[in-house]
Amino acid sequence: MAEWHSLPAEEVLEKLAVDPVKGLSSAEAEQRLARYGRNVLEEGKKRTILDSLVDQFKNVLVIILIFAALISYALGETVDALAIVAILILMAVMGVVQEHRAEKALEALKKLAAPTARVLRDGAPREIPAEDVVPGDILVLEEGDRIPADARLVEAVDLYVDESMLTGESVPVHKDPSAVLDASAPLAERVNMVFMGTHIVRGRGKAVVVATGMDTVMGRIAGMLGEAEEEKTPLQRDLDVLGRKIGIIVLVVAAVLFATGYILHEAPLVELFMASVALAVAAVPEGLPAIVTVVLAVNVWKMAKRNAIVRRLAAVEGLGAATVICTDKTGTLTRNEMTVRELWLPLNLRITVTGSGYSPEGELLADGARLRANERRQLDLLLLSATLANNASLVTENGDRKVLGDPLEAALLVLAEKAGLDPESVRTRYERIRELAFTSARKMMSTVNMVDGRLMLFSKGAPEVLLERSTRVMLEDGRIVELDDEVKGRILEVVEEMASRALRVLGFAYRELGDGWEDEEDPERNLVFLGLAGLMDPPRPEVPEAVRRAHEAGIRVVMVTGDHKATAIAVAKEVGIPVEGLYAVITGKELDEMSDDQLYEIIEEVRVFARVTPEHKARIVKAYKKRGHVVAMTGDGVNDASALKLADIGIAMGKRGTDVAKEAADIILADDNFATIVAAVEEGRVAFDNIRKAVLYLLSANFAEVISVFTAGIVRWGLLFTPAMLLWINLVTDAFPAAAMAVEPPEPDVMRRPPRRVGKGIMDRRALLYLLYIGVAISILVLGSYIAGRFGMNAGHVYASSLAFTAMMAAELFHSFNVRSLNHSILRIGLTSNTKHLLSIVVGFAMALVSIYLAPWVFGATSISLEHLAVIVVASAAIILVEEARKRLGYRI
Repeated sequence: MAEWHSLPAEEVLEKLAVDPVKGLSSAEAEQRLARYGRNVLEEGKKRTILDSLVDQFKNVLVIILIFAALISYALGETVDALAIVAILILMAVMGVVQEHRAEKALEALKKLAAPTARVLRDGAPREIPAEDVVPGDILVLEEGDRIPADARLVEAVDLYVDESMLTGESVPVHKDPSAVLDASAPLAERVNMVFMGTHIVRGRGKAVVVATGMDTVMGRIAGMLGEAEEEKTPLQRDLDVLGRKIGIIVLVVAAVLFATGYILHEAPLVELFMASVALAVAAVPEGLPAIVTVVLAVNVWKMAKRNAIVRRLAAVEGLGAATVICTDKTGTLTRNEMTVRELWLPLNLRITVTGSGYSPEGELLADGARLRANERRQLDLLLLSATLANNASLVTENGDRKVLGDPLEAALLVLAEKAGLDPESVRTRYERIRELAFTSARKMMSTVNMVDGRLMLFSKGAPEVLLERSTRVMLEDGRIVELDDEVKGRILEVVEEMASRALRVLGFAYRELGDGWEDEEDPERNLVFLGLAGLMDPPRPEVPEAVRRAHEAGIRVVMVTGDHKATAIAVAKEVGIPVEGLYAVITGKELDEMSDDQLYEIIEEVRVFARVTPEHKARIVKAYKKRGHVVAMTGDGVNDASALKLADIGIAMGKRGTDVAKEAADIILADDNFATIVAAVEEGRVAFDNIRKAVLYLLSANFAEVISVFTAGIVRWGLLFTPAMLLWINLVTDAFPAAAMAVEPPEPDVMRRPPRRVGKGIMDRRALLYLLYIGVAISILVLGSYIAGRFGMNAGHVYASSLAFTAMMAAELFHSFNVRSLNHSILRIGLTSNTKHLLSIVVGFAMALVSIYLAPWVFGATSISLEHLAVIVVASAAIILVEEARKRLGYRI
């Protein structure tokens, strides 16, 4: 039963057949353990290295090369066969290294579960392993505990639970076991329940376990995480499509060559098979996986320098293609640290508090003038109330400030620091005599302190409660006057106005105590009202600029949070997310009332999703993807994990992110800074640009090789290039310039253009025409070299083939200058702007000379004269002039 929150505690106990005083008997607990199973999260099947290795061979291009190797071996061409096999093994190993990562998300979820639990068994408290907790167990809950299972509260004293990991709410939730809620109440509003993995900030209580293991809310998230399929990035999808297209081209061209040779020329089958193998090797860009990996790896290193840690290489480019960023609010757009934003002192003094989070950096400003302690008695007493009627403390660990206690109270201590006070010194100086603790019924807290020889009572709490207990009010000049109904009304109007801006409002008051105060039935009376404080979890200061840059880059930023609608709207306005429009802000309840089709219709208008659950987040991501968007999802809690995995690109926070979110994500932000996402988007776009350049460069060689081999085969000149020659071109001479493109500087408009159009991959129509035109241009040079050698000089097939081989390598090396910028002149971008490219040209020519002069026998070639080499090099350089003419004419790729 999932609606335990809709039943009174007594009815829940009755249904689970348990006595809240004695708990279960040991025998009954054993029976229930056998019936319901252990309180653990199930672990899905892990993907092994063998699985990844097998997947590397589920590729059209790889299958073509396997057949090419088998045919070569069957025809006695052992060297060619071994060369192809070696390449296949290298491609597979690189693929495994690139793609394989252990699935640790469920293990991280298991770590969040409490290792032990305190329960009532046989009428006595007992500490047992958390995995032995069963439905019906009575949990004994105390401050600091991590809750081991989902449970319905039966009693609670001042119980506050941090549920931000599940709901996204930054403020601990006050629990009320007496509440009976509607069955449809969202998770964040189930104040009579506690949930596995959350922890108690303050108070104590008892609860009856209603769900364990995979039946808990945490278990449901684990199940969703296991079911969510790994999404391929746009680059991976592009390369898959490219592979299939190349495979089809290879089969068609090989079939035409085979049929033409057999029917028209009655060529020997062995010759036709070897020509087909050569075509297959020529068409497959064997160096492509390695080059793509190098480009991505370089960008991974560059992103790491900008605090974005990449867990999956292909995610680098994927982020650059993002059209929507679905971002959590708490801890992502905001700091997840409560902060006092403003003070209001009667009757009309507003004080702005600068700074954010738990850092003491900041000021108190009134009309632009800085205020400090010991300047205004009214402010001094409010600061004393905030510091002394307060049980929180701040500690510094590894350079970070951490809160011990209630985050709201910690924010008040930071307020005192900004005013120039040392909270611990104040507490030491003004000894606490007594505390009147906060309860949900009283909605206030007071302490009695000895202040300079006088007993004083300081109070903080709900403004309306303090106003009812106050009879006087202190004004800005320090005078104390009667608190009449008119003044109360003005104060309550200010409270309402502050609350409308999503501020949590606290009131402060004090009273000087006389002799005999201990005998008073209610010392919290006749108070002097001091003022108000408005608190919220503020946006990170760098986020508004990051959101603006994202919008400028054509990326939609959408807030997806479990927090209240008013809070979400207030933060959205501050960071620059538009909230105007009928469907600009949608709540989880409204989502529940919508069908998937209705959500699909309105989702383009939505900018803020508030009060959402993990299921909602996954549904939102699916709707955007159905609309054709490339979705990046950011988050840091368990509640984000499933959507992170489902999104095209999952981005987790490194500092505050749970292990679950990190393991489900593709990219982790080391500094938890939303602005880092914008930097990562830029690197992603640069990565795609450079990958596209490298792919077009490598494929230009493949097109030239296919055209040349096919033409030579049709006219029966013999095998123009051996498979070994083609592998050397594709993997060695071309590889160095292609790898150098990994460090090509970004284009000047990289962050001022919209994301590339959905469905537009590396190979669009213009790119295909470009490859055909370059392929034909290089083929003319290559075939011209062969004709000059064989028919002009009567040098024989081997020498002519060696000339063509040299021409192909030289033309490709010179062509790499063209591809450094597909649309701008090489003179504009500068010959020396990428020194690694110049080095790659030197290495490429050195490798070409090795194949012609040091080991030509390996390739079935022979050495050529230096005079012919010089002519070929000069002629090959003409490819630069051909491309410069195209760029000058303005035909863009």
